[in-house]
Amino acid sequence: MKNETVSQISTNDPSRPDTGGDTLRESEVRYRRLFESAQDGILILDARTGRITDANPFLESLLGYDRGELLGKTLWDIGPFHDVTASRKSFRQLQTQKYVRYDDLPLETKTHEYKQVEFVSNVYMVDGEKVVQCNIRDITERRMVENRILLANEALRRLVAGLQSSEDVLREQATHDPLTGLFNRRYLDDTLARELSLSWRRSSCLSLVILDVDHFKKINDIFGHHAGDMALREVARTLSHNFRKSDIACRLGGEEFALVLPDSSLLSTLQRVEEICSLIRSLTLRCDGKLLGKITISAGIAVAPEHGFTAATLLRAADECLYAAKDAGRDQVVVCESRRETGPGEICNTRASRDDAPLPKD
Repeated sequence: MKNETVSQISTNDPSRPDTGGDTLRESEVRYRRLFESAQDGILILDARTGRITDANPFLESLLGYDRGELLGKTLWDIGPFHDVTASRKSFRQLQTQKYVRYDDLPLETKTHEYKQVEFVSNVYMVDGEKVVQCNIRDITERRMVENRILLANEALRRLVAGLQSSEDVLREQATHDPLTGLFNRRYLDDTLARELSLSWRRSSCLSLVILDVDHFKKINDIFGHHAGDMALREVARTLSHNFRKSDIACRLGGEEFALVLPDSSLLSTLQRVEEICSLIRSLTLRCDGKLLGKITISAGIAVAPEHGFTAATLLRAADECLYAAKDAGRDQVVVCESRRETGPGEICNTRASRDDAPLPKD
């Protein structure tokens, strides 16, 4: 029956020119060799009934069925196409469209092993009758490789996300103080010069404040370092809750803090810092049931460009004012009034006057 099918296809195809019996026989032989040696499965169906009229060896090997188990049966009679409703629907679609393609079709072999295949069907005429040729390519290994690649890509994506998260954590650790959550000295060193440059381009002022918790060593000595840590966290919380988003709060180390306030005049900054001092002074802190007592801070304020154009000069000016506040008895704010960059001994450490109203908070 196999040879008869090929003969029908080859000798009666009206599209082939009649070049003589020898030529036709040679064509039949060539076709049969291609059919038998093809590394894709090939099924030949009767287009009217859907019954299988021929199958090549590769398809038999792929699905595990002998040729005799396939011939004369419809697609939905055999295991790989056992979904009768879907198979009949697809066959009707093929009869109408003359071409059907499935890029990823699961087929079940006789031994109940699943194969992923590409399924392409075409309809053509033989002796005035429609014939369906189905080409079935095994892509199981390709799909397995693709799935492994997808899994590897997903694992790589998770790895990259993990590395990004680790990088974010490291960046956070590199720029933030672990005790208070504020920025650290390194961040201030990296940021202050940039903020000064921005304020210079905008022709605006920038205030720098250095603050220090008064008598902090006594808190540690009397109540322990865990009480000192709690006090520092409360001071940091008060700072972060009472400034604008554009302001930068840093812990410089120990009990010392710094504030960078872009677009904030000396008088506006003074008002804000004194409000902070008042809030900290009103804190009631207990550790292990013991009242820590009143917490106070001293602060020094310098403003660019009046008191310096560089980060180093501004830091020195604010630091000088802080020490002046300490020397004056602590629990107070001292501002710099000098309008030129000078040596440490020439900075004026006096309170600013309040002739002008302060700028409103953001």
